[in-house]
Amino acid sequence: MAKNNSLTGKTILLVNTGSFKKRFIVQKIKKLGVKIIALNKEKNWAAPYVDFWILSDTTNHTESIQQVGRLIKDNPDIKIDGVITFWEDDVLLTSKICDRFNFIGIPYFTAKKARNKFLFREFCQNNGLPRIKYKILKNAEDVNYVTENFTFPVVIKPIYGSSSAFVIKIENKDEFRESFEYVKKSLSSNLESALTDGLEIMAEEYIEGEEVDMDILIQNGRMKFCSISDNTKTKEPFFIETDRLTPSSLPGDDQKKLTSLADEILEKIGLQNGCIHLEAKRSDREPVPLEINLRMGGDEIYSSVKAAWKVDLIENALKISFGQYIEKIQRTDEPKNYLIARTLNAEHSGIIV
Repeated sequence: MAKNNSLTGKTILLVNTGSFKKRFIVQKIKKLGVKIIALNKEKNWAAPYVDFWILSDTTNHTESIQQVGRLIKDNPDIKIDGVITFWEDDVLLTSKICDRFNFIGIPYFTAKKARNKFLFREFCQNNGLPRIKYKILKNAEDVNYVTENFTFPVVIKPIYGSSSAFVIKIENKDEFRESFEYVKKSLSSNLESALTDGLEIMAEEYIEGEEVDMDILIQNGRMKFCSISDNTKTKEPFFIETDRLTPSSLPGDDQKKLTSLADEILEKIGLQNGCIHLEAKRSDREPVPLEINLRMGGDEIYSSVKAAWKVDLIENALKISFGQYIEKIQRTDEPKNYLIARTLNAEHSGIIV
């Protein structure tokens, strides 16, 4: 008997609608016949697509979880079938909701190790994964340690950052001290909302090599799909993105090594279910993980993967959240399309008035 994988009539708890640029996501969810309960600070642009609002400041995890519990208690006729977020800021809240209400997803214990870039480096070091030098930066003593023990260039970054905000490549010791003070004074969740989880800073070894994005579907601990995209060299020192090529043009053996690395990371970190965006570099030594995002990749990732491989990350992420089994998706030898996603960057900094 054929399995019924229709999503029509299911109800998803969407944690944070995100900004207007995420409209295509809620539009897709509605086209699939899924009802949306949005946990969000306020009603916004998503109102035409949302069936029910839970209004709560999602930076306040205790309040948000209480509001979800209140909805469930006061509305026994509403059945939430799953929970999901497409917004980096709320990965940890979503994991706490999964834990509290027994939804399919990523446990908080696992999510914390991935979301926190320092803990992720520590996890790699403790689990026999490719690793690089790293150090949390709290004071002048930590800064001195880096200048005395690291080979430059190094990278400084917020441990809860996103979109490369406040990530800087530093060429020498003098620049390092100056850059640390600059980032320390400038960090604010008002400028980068993902920093509401914390304002700590870390330094790590700079890795030479070709950067890739890996977009992964994992269910019941098994990798069901993996798409690899090449990133052309970013504009340094601020790692401003330039082009992304889907699919990757790396040799097959290199892609197998990257996929194997991703599989090992997900297994060792204990990640069972989700749509994951993993960033890595193919260095001269071995592929090295950069970071892991526990939600679908942003920007043009969704449309690029769908055009290249005819795989819908939104639809499959929902199926995983609902516990609907998905078959392992075998990629064809040749993609349906070859794509370049190009970031238009201004030649000069300035203010538009």
